[in-house]
Amino acid sequence: MIKILLVGLWVCALTLGGVYAAVSLGGKPDENAEAKVETPTEYVSGETLSLPVVSDGEVSGYFLARLSVIVDSDKAKKIHVPVAPYITDQLFGLLVGDKLIDLPNTGRLDVAGFKTRVKDGINAQFGEEIVTGVIVEQLDYLSKADLRSEDPSRRSHTVKIVEGEKPPEAKSEGASH
Repeated sequence: MIKILLVGLWVCALTLGGVYAAVSLGGKPDENAEAKVETPTEYVSGETLSLPVVSDGEVSGYFLARLSVIVDSDKAKKIHVPVAPYITDQLFGLLVGDKLIDLPNTGRLDVAGFKTRVKDGINAQFGEEIVTGVIVEQLDYLSKADLRSEDPSRRSHTVKIVEGEKPPEAKSEGASH
């Protein structure tokens, strides 16, 4: 009987010692744990745009573009301004103003660089890092000659500049912020 009592006390002492050692030697929690928490994001759908391409003083064709962005929803709520018009502004500036796409060499478009320029441009207008990602859903070119052609099979001819990405399935699709 005494042996069983001594074995029980020995097991209790070992258990308590193990718990004490685990707690005291376990260290502090990871200081970067808060940094690893994902920021809440929101999907903002952009409009489908038809942007004119002007060469030699006349319209030679149109870019069909649709971009959407992923924004930090906490920061977007603070600005109280719709983000979609800023997407349109950036697209117009890059495709029409800066002529970022060289039409004979459309295959040379740096898609990652294009997305970065859109993201950085929108964030610069807001003055803070609101946009966290850009989704290129459509970026095509239609020449004016193809649009005016009598041949219906030629009318549907578009130059796919970028193969479209699918937007994420989000709860807040089409949000205005």
